[in-house]
Amino acid sequence: MVSMSKVVIGRVSHETNTFSNVATKLDDYDPCYGEEILNLYGGTRTEVGGFIDVLEEKNVGIIPTIVASATPAGPINRKDFDFIKKNILKGIKGARIDGVLLSLHGAMVAEEFPEAEGTLLYAVKEHVGRSTPVICTLDLHAMVSDLMVKNLDAVFGYDTNPHVDQYERGVEAAKTMVSIIEGKLHPVVGFKKLRLMPPSINMRTTEGPMVKLFEIARKMENRKGVINVSVFGGFSHADVQRAGSSVVVVTNGDINLAEKLSAELGNQFLSVKKEFLKELIPVKVAVDRAIKADSGPIVLADLGDNPGGGAPGDGTFILREIMERGVKNVGVAIIKDPEAVEKAIGVGVRGSLKMKIGGKTNRFQGDPVEVKSKVKTITDGIFIQKAARAGLRIDVGRTAVLDVDGIDIILTERSHAPNDPEIFRRNGIDPTDKKILILKSRGHFRAAYEPFSKEVIEVDTPGLTTQNLSWFKFSNIPRPMWPFDEI
Repeated sequence: MVSMSKVVIGRVSHETNTFSNVATKLDDYDPCYGEEILNLYGGTRTEVGGFIDVLEEKNVGIIPTIVASATPAGPINRKDFDFIKKNILKGIKGARIDGVLLSLHGAMVAEEFPEAEGTLLYAVKEHVGRSTPVICTLDLHAMVSDLMVKNLDAVFGYDTNPHVDQYERGVEAAKTMVSIIEGKLHPVVGFKKLRLMPPSINMRTTEGPMVKLFEIARKMENRKGVINVSVFGGFSHADVQRAGSSVVVVTNGDINLAEKLSAELGNQFLSVKKEFLKELIPVKVAVDRAIKADSGPIVLADLGDNPGGGAPGDGTFILREIMERGVKNVGVAIIKDPEAVEKAIGVGVRGSLKMKIGGKTNRFQGDPVEVKSKVKTITDGIFIQKAARAGLRIDVGRTAVLDVDGIDIILTERSHAPNDPEIFRRNGIDPTDKKILILKSRGHFRAAYEPFSKEVIEVDTPGLTTQNLSWFKFSNIPRPMWPFDEI
């Protein structure tokens, strides 16, 4: 490795739910810049942590730009998107560089730019030139587009769902970058876009149709000249032209092979499309099943109010049913309600609080519920993840736990998908002791919760992340598009 080689790194991640009425701002990204990135992300099991480890090991100079990742919600405003883009371009303009490594989501939408990642990558490639490699990692739910692919030299999508391989994909992307700089690899990209928009509920990589597709992908990767094969399920809560599933194949200089394999795997994807559909459990049935279970924890996954997909995290459908049934020994993560947090802090720990909580962001997640409660704990809402993306600092804003007659409700100032049980432990709750856990999450919680849970029940709640796609009015996606149309 030439010791003077330099690589720009950065991260911009957002899964944009275009049906959300909550606009995304720069503050929501909790961004960090420059050398601060090396301090905060070095040693973490994240894509950026993988970039840093490989580049430092190979004695490659690192030019850190910006790391900005926000909880899914509505589109990011134009001004803040431009600011994020300029920060990455500033690192590119500021020095002679040999490559760009970016951690992106692939389903980000900005005001005026429904192709947010494509717009960013086009600008990056325009500045560095066609001969300078640009590589990115992408979420398994990315909506990959022609614009993105044309401005990338290699793509590394997550191989797992729940996503527990972010670090490994970062390492893989960085090692490929080093090999390109050393002249050992000359990657080309094959891409197959599919008119499929399956709901994400059955995209797990431990069961269901994704298992078959990734088995084929791994076999393809064993072929001579194949660098990487990625399967992208897409994101079904974005009404944009680039919606849909896709397959991306990266080979070493053989574009014919890349295109051939992407087409083959794309056809396999089409052949299993109906297997992505799954029957879900109504609220009353789910709660009844959890009550009757011999032991817990029983996880009730609130599919319609998943902050990890753009819902606000203040839905009340399951909570209301639990309260009306008089169920005890329940843990709820989370109800986003800054007003209630403020009042809980006002009365203090052990203080009494009577008020309506939840259901305050939109009309889709249920009405507020009135509670008579005791404040159990108050924290700053900061904790370190120990499951996926281990070592990453999470800040959900000031947090209070209300005891509502045996139901512990974690109130937060910010939306957050509680995929790591540390959110319970940080607030004085041992989740393994609860009979029932209500989680605002679609599926990423499974990696950390399934090992100690007796059962997971996927609850068919209304809301901005409902898996019943007929609930939404799509006007921008290309047609025909399955499952709305026959293809």
